Amino acid sequence: MSDPGSGTSRAVTAWTYGLSFVAITACGVIVSGLLHDPEPDLTTAPPTITTTAPPAEEYTYVTEPVTYPTTIPGCESVEPPGDGAGFLSFSGSDFGYDNPAYPWFSGPKAVAMTAAAVRALPDDAEMVFASPRQSLLFGPIHDPAVENDADRARFGGFTTAYATIRRGEDAGALSLSVRASTAPVPPCVAGRLDERRVLDDGTVVDVDETWSETNGVRTVFRSAQAYAPDGSEISAHTDDADTTAGDPVHSGRPPLTVDELVALVSVPELRVSAPVPPGTPTVPESCSAPSDSEPIDEATAARLDKVLAGIPVTDLAVDRPLGALRPAGSGDGGVCQAVHVTTPGSESTLTVAVAAGQPRPSATPDDEAPTPTTGSRFVETRELPDGTVIQRREYILTTQGLAAGSVPVTSTTRTVTVTRPSGTRVDVTSRADIPDEPLPMERLEQIASTPGLEV
Repeated sequence: MSDPGSGTSRAVTAWTYGLSFVAITACGVIVSGLLHDPEPDLTTAPPTITTTAPPAEEYTYVTEPVTYPTTIPGCESVEPPGDGAGFLSFSGSDFGYDNPAYPWFSGPKAVAMTAAAVRALPDDAEMVFASPRQSLLFGPIHDPAVENDADRARFGGFTTAYATIRRGEDAGALSLSVRASTAPVPPCVAGRLDERRVLDDGTVVDVDETWSETNGVRTVFRSAQAYAPDGSEISAHTDDADTTAGDPVHSGRPPLTVDELVALVSVPELRVSAPVPPGTPTVPESCSAPSDSEPIDEATAARLDKVLAGIPVTDLAVDRPLGALRPAGSGDGGVCQAVHVTTPGSESTLTVAVAAGQPRPSATPDDEAPTPTTGSRFVETRELPDGTVIQRREYILTTQGLAAGSVPVTSTTRTVTVTRPSGTRVDVTSRADIPDEPLPMERLEQIASTPGLEV
C-alpha cells in the first residue's frame, strides 16, 4: 500500500472528483415604473439586488495512486489499469436457497460454509453480536436477469456472508463471497492486486491492500481472492471502519491481516464441490422482535439461552434446539429465535422473542377486542397476582401467490405474550399451514412463562 505523500513518481495517479453544488437565486432587478408609464422626474437608476446562496461543501473521493509500468510478485506480466468506469443495472429473481440454476448450493450448504468460516477466524477475533444474516450466514444466490452470458459470469451466482469483526481495539466489516465459475484465472492488472500466490493444491490467490478517501477520511481495505481448481471463486474483504457505535471510526488497521484472509479463502468447506456433512440443518427461520426494545446485550442473551435450553421439548421434533437468541435486525431491538417443528400433524414454525423496557399492556387493547374463538382473530388477556399480564392471540390467514395456478394457503398462528412488571416481554408463536395444527396455547404459555426468562 502506498501513500501519495511518499514522493514516488507515478505514471497513473488517482482521480479526485470535486462536485460543487451551488444554488443561485435568480437576480431580482427592481425598476420603478416597470409596469407603469415612466415619471419625468426620475433621473437616478434604481438599485440592483442580487441574492446568491453559498456553495455547498465540496465532495471528494480519492483512491490510492496506481503505478504503471510495474511488476507484481507472482505475476509473469502485468496489464495496464482500466479507467474504472462502468455501470451495470439489472434485476433478478430470488429462489431462496433452492435456486435450480445453482444446484451446488442449498440451505444446508450455506450452514456448513458458515460454520467452517467461523471456525477459521483467529481465536482472538470475535464477531459483533448481531442477527444471523450479519453473522457470516451465507445468503441465497441472487440470479441476475442479464442479457448475456458474459454479464452473468461477471455479476451472477454469488452467495455472500457479512459480519463485523472486533479484535482488541480494532474493528471492521468482513464479507465473504463464493460462486462457481468456468472462467480462467484473470490476468494481473496494475492496481487490482499487490501479489499473486499459488497454493500447494494449485489454488491461485490474489491479495491486495489499498485505501480510499472520502472528504479526507481514509478507509483501509484488505482482500484475498481465490481461484480454486474446482472452479470455486472465493473472496474475503475487510476494512478498518468500526460502525458499532454509530458513525464510522477508522483505526487504519483492519481486524484481519492479509495472511488471515488467505487462510479464510483457503478453507476447503467453502468450495462449491465440498460435500455437506450428513445431518447439517438448513438455515434458521427468520424471526422478528419488538423494535422498540431496550438493547439486549450478548451476555444477557446467553443467560436467556441457558433458560431456553432447559425447557423440556423432547416430545417435539425440531430442526435445532432452543437456546440461540440473536438480535432480530441490524438496529437496537429485541432478540429472537425460530425453529422448525417437524412432528407429524404439527409441522410448524416455533418462535421465541424477548424484548426489554416494554409498557404494561391494557386489559383489553382497543385494537384487539376479544372475539369468539371460532372467528379469524381471538384475543384473551388476564393478569396474575404479581402483575404479570398474559395475552393469547389466534389468527387465521389465507394467502395466494401472484403466479398463475398458485394454490391458496391457509395458516393458523397462535401467540402467547407474557409481559412482566419489570418490562420484559416474551412472545412465543406457533404458525402452521392447514391441515397441520400449531402448538396448543397451553404449551406456548408454558414456554413464555418459564422462570428466569426475564431481562
